[in-house]
Amino acid sequence: MQVRRCAKGGAVSEKKRRVDLDRYDLAILSALATNTRLTTVELATIVHLSRTAVSRRIAALKRMNVLSDSADVLNYELIGFGVRAVVELLAPGHIAKILKQTLLQRPEVLTVSVIAGDGLLSLDVIAVDMDHLHGFVHSLQDSGETTTKIVFAEEKSQLTLVDRVRLLNQEKSYELVRV
Repeated sequence: MQVRRCAKGGAVSEKKRRVDLDRYDLAILSALATNTRLTTVELATIVHLSRTAVSRRIAALKRMNVLSDSADVLNYELIGFGVRAVVELLAPGHIAKILKQTLLQRPEVLTVSVIAGDGLLSLDVIAVDMDHLHGFVHSLQDSGETTTKIVFAEEKSQLTLVDRVRLLNQEKSYELVRV
């Protein structure tokens, strides 16, 4: 496996992905990761392809299980990111505010959550492999104390909003809306 160094200190593996994606597939996935409600016409404008070509590519990404039917879940493992982790970073409050924006620009960081407590950030992170994750976490250690938790499995709840409201209303202590 070949590894190249990123400008910001992390390592990015160049090992073969499990599925072959070209720049258009990556552009489509990137746009949907930002906004899952984009229409094929909007996607076509963003990625500079016809609406028909975008529709075909989305169908192919769904067949490969890279993209879910609802287009809101990307299978990062299939596109080369074999490790998912939650990294907590405890940094002084004034540094945490600055760090948040910088971290959101890192390719490994999916989300940054500010947790109650002075300067506690929780990062949802993807990495190519454990070496990549180690390099990423190591690059954070000058900013504060880190704790890393590896995600072994993840499942999304299938409850709809209507189901959630109905269940909460059954508890009698909550009354959100009538369904």
